Amino acid sequence: MKKLVELSNVNLNTSVDDVIQHLLQENKPVLISAPVSKNIWAVYERDIHKTHLIKYQTRDHVIQRKVSRERFKRSELFKFASLVENVEYLRLSNDDLIKLIRNGIVSLRFVSELYLNTESLELELMSGEQYIEKYETPINAKDLRINSQSDFYDYKYNIKFFFTRKSFKFLSNTHFIVNELEDLPTKIDSVYVFERDILSFVNQDFEREIDTPDIPETSPYYIKDFLSNKSDLDQLSILGFRYYWGKTSKQPKAKGLVELIINQLSYAPKKAEAAAFFLNPNPNGLCGKTKSIADGCQFPYLTYCLERYWHGQEFYDKKITFEIQEFLEGSEGEGFSSDNAKYAELILRPSKFPRGPKKRI
Repeated sequence: MKKLVELSNVNLNTSVDDVIQHLLQENKPVLISAPVSKNIWAVYERDIHKTHLIKYQTRDHVIQRKVSRERFKRSELFKFASLVENVEYLRLSNDDLIKLIRNGIVSLRFVSELYLNTESLELELMSGEQYIEKYETPINAKDLRINSQSDFYDYKYNIKFFFTRKSFKFLSNTHFIVNELEDLPTKIDSVYVFERDILSFVNQDFEREIDTPDIPETSPYYIKDFLSNKSDLDQLSILGFRYYWGKTSKQPKAKGLVELIINQLSYAPKKAEAAAFFLNPNPNGLCGKTKSIADGCQFPYLTYCLERYWHGQEFYDKKITFEIQEFLEGSEGEGFSSDNAKYAELILRPSKFPRGPKKRI
């Protein structure tokens, strides 16, 4: 299960506002814990009537629909609602996040998505429509006091999650849920986020356990799932992420990273220097020409070559090692230095294939 953290308890390298602003822009979830003092209901909410799309064939048909429409206008909300159980977290909408950033507090009238706790202990994201489809019998026209089922299908409606006091648990035929709804005050210091979505904003120690799945797709050190556990790139991506990603001041010197690579990966000095070059966000030396592959940190060139040349290969082929070096260094290639191209090929070569003599080079 993805790890959730309370944002106010995380040692950040920037402000909470900046982190939430980033998550808003990336459309990443920002959550609050389900309130213990309130019940949560899935409510059918009126949106618009779609009669303007329908061609009526008889006068009686027109009158029947007009009567149904007038009855429906008496209430903004359908009286039909369903109490929702096993809610763990509520997802804040973009509008609510904007207010939260601006004021530090927002009063939630409803949410459109929530996370349920399943038997497998995984969190299951649910929209209103998904919840009703999975857990409830579809509503009939008679529940809404509409004359016929065909009239009901002419209505477009939303299903949102609203709040009532904890003691309100039963909706009788004489009640409208709208009369029982309450707002939910939410402060900025009470929000939860998925840890992997904010790793670039966390002050990290080298000792912290990080695995490749923790590295977000927005990071240049990201490795696609089907490329992981294939080569040395996994270890290097973690080092690069720990060493550089999210650091906003006093960038560490490349020399320190070279020494770290030598000590942790047992690389020879020249190979470690090449590895450090591909990890450095602002490397000194000849970089690749294709900015769509990498602009700044050159590590994406390594993952690009692994996918392009080695993915799916069952046997070692010396021609591939030559093609990689030609792509990286050749006159028609990307323009890397001879040493960086040579050691890049060795670094990204899949572990199951030969790497030459085991002596340090």
